[in-house]
Amino acid sequence: MDTEAYKIIRSICDFLEGLFFGFSIVTLLALLIYVFFRKKALKTFIHYAVLVARNLAIFYFLIYTVSLVTYYTSKEFSFFNERATGPYALAYWFMLIRPLVFCALLQLFWLKKIATKMRNVLLITFLSVIVSLFSGSMFEKFVIITASYHRSSWMENSQFNSEILIIIASYIIENSILFCALVFVSWVVFKNKQLE
Repeated sequence: MDTEAYKIIRSICDFLEGLFFGFSIVTLLALLIYVFFRKKALKTFIHYAVLVARNLAIFYFLIYTVSLVTYYTSKEFSFFNERATGPYALAYWFMLIRPLVFCALLQLFWLKKIATKMRNVLLITFLSVIVSLFSGSMFEKFVIITASYHRSSWMENSQFNSEILIIIASYIIENSILFCALVFVSWVVFKNKQLE
């Protein structure tokens, strides 16, 4: 399906999935540093990261639902029967349900007992790393990079070089910086309000 509306919606979904990956990485690093140094500023950063992630998850759920409705009300709905009941039906249903599970997982942060205990935040963040690594776009990027290296389409010989590490590191750094910027903007906007 190549309509302009669907392309825009999918690009927004991919951008938000990158932000969630950035949330997972940045929050895990902040929690690790907090365990060793117990700085109050890190705890504040973690609370704002949780606040941003749970609100982004609501927005992502809405955009993803619009994406599904747009796709399944199009002319290509006949593909749904083939994909949903074919030999790879389990993978197809996992692909459809995974974002909903991810959004539900981040909505656990609305519970005060979960959002204020650092071990609960660590557990949910670790689960969100696992779920985001199995997202469609992340898994597709991994398959494309490894298949390209396997077929030697990016280099003359089949030896491993540093390009793949640069690609992976730049993706992680890019999404982590974007999420940190979003957290700091939310801190500036809401710094005078009491945290829950």
